[in-house]
Amino acid sequence: MIDAASRALLSLGCFVGVGAALMLPLTEAGTAERVVSLLALLLGLGIIAGSVAARLLSTRRRHRDEAMADHLDDPVDPTKE
Repeated sequence: MIDAASRALLSLGCFVGVGAALMLPLTEAGTAERVVSLLALLLGLGIIAGSVAARLLSTRRRHRDEAMADHLDDPVDPTKE
C-alpha cells in the first residue's frame, strides 16, 4: 500500500513541480504570480522528497522483515543439561 501511495505522490509532485518550473519564465519578477510559482515549485520538490523517502523506508523495512523472517525460522536445538 505504501508503494502505491508513494508512486501516486511522486507523480503528483512531478506534475506540480514541472508545472511551476514552466511557469517561472512566464512570470515577471516581483509579482504575486512569481511568488505562487516559487511556492508551488517548493511544494512539488517537497512532495517528491517525501515520496522518495517513504519509498526508501518501505524498501528498507521490507528487507529487514525478510531477513528477520529467515532468522526466526531457524530450528531450535534444546540444550542437554
